[in-house]
Amino acid sequence: MKRRQWIELEDQRWLPESVRNGVTDFLQFAVNRGDVYAGFIPKLLSAISKTQSPQIVDLCSGGGGPWASIIQSTPEENFSNQVLMTDYFPNLQALRSMQMRFPTRLSFVSSSVSALNVPANIPGFRTLFSSFHHFAPDQAKSIIQDAISKNQGIAIAESTQRHPLMLLYMLLTPALVWLSTPFFKPFRWSRIFWTYVCPLIPFVVMFDGIVSCLRTYTPQELKTLVKDIPGSENFEWDIDIIKHGRLPVGVGYLIGLPKSTGILDKTP
Repeated sequence: MKRRQWIELEDQRWLPESVRNGVTDFLQFAVNRGDVYAGFIPKLLSAISKTQSPQIVDLCSGGGGPWASIIQSTPEENFSNQVLMTDYFPNLQALRSMQMRFPTRLSFVSSSVSALNVPANIPGFRTLFSSFHHFAPDQAKSIIQDAISKNQGIAIAESTQRHPLMLLYMLLTPALVWLSTPFFKPFRWSRIFWTYVCPLIPFVVMFDGIVSCLRTYTPQELKTLVKDIPGSENFEWDIDIIKHGRLPVGVGYLIGLPKSTGILDKTP
């Protein structure tokens, strides 16, 4: 499948904030219940430990990504870093809820933060979960270039792929939204309205999910992006896919560390 740089509705400024937040709430629910990044987390934590960075800067955080499950499931002696959540369109209700659950481990930036140019006063190891596909090649290069220029480690992970099985799953997501919405916390009447009365949230989840699959970079495309970025030779790169058991799909990832931090573990 050829990569398609089509638009996602969630990225559009005109989309009502309550709909956007409802979409990110579902994605957060799906990530946590499905534990889709479980196979990638040990590799991520190993890379973070090599940088000895006390802070992780999560970019394009949405509703929080997998960080709640990572903090809960990892002993603090193995993972004590502070996590700072950021987004261009921050879901403040979801991020406040996460901060209340982990007040000593997690915080967030309430203002807009661009992954293409992270402010110098926000240092730390950078992560992007289920978001890198939003960016066209020039923007994607800018995200990696910014990490290289500021000598910060970076990890990118995507749960979508350009594969028929993933497209089939996306066609089923409206049913999953309708079934799971009553269990989302905190309860919001706006989420009920946009799910059951005017089902815009299920539609956006399905539409954006299909587009996300078609926009997702393959490992080979990521390797080509990195090769063309000035300064990439000063970093060590691990780019691959960790498959879900015997399924033909999995988590595509990119990890980049300054060479001064040591050798990356590239085992599956």
